[in-house]
Amino acid sequence: MHRLIAVRILPFLFAASVPATAADSPAEAALRQAENQWSQAFLTGDAKFLGELLDPAYVSVSAAGASRTRDEVIALARQYAAQHPGQAANPLPPSSTLQIEGDTGIVRHHGPKDVSVDVFYRADGRWHALYSQHTALGS
Repeated sequence: MHRLIAVRILPFLFAASVPATAADSPAEAALRQAENQWSQAFLTGDAKFLGELLDPAYVSVSAAGASRTRDEVIALARQYAAQHPGQAANPLPPSSTLQIEGDTGIVRHHGPKDVSVDVFYRADGRWHALYSQHTALGS
């Protein structure tokens, strides 16, 4: 299944997408909600939610090229929450874009210093994160 997703995401990485609006489709709204809940779960160390959202094969690659597995991300979230109690996540900013094709979703985050991409697939009526890539922008 994961190979099929990898093949299906390649066109997304080169296609233009538009920022999400209040007119999001139900699938886009659910993907936006998953991203927002992911941010909140990370900040609060919600291992249960993160374990359900992140695919067992999930990998996040940092701008420095370091990779983290799902379990490492969950451990990092617990550590972060313990060191920064009471933080609340900001909603997905307008500079982020969503693109959905069938049961595959791509969320691109465009910041002033970096860009990241989250790859999702939809199964059992919900979105699951499979891969994240973070890239620093040149100065």
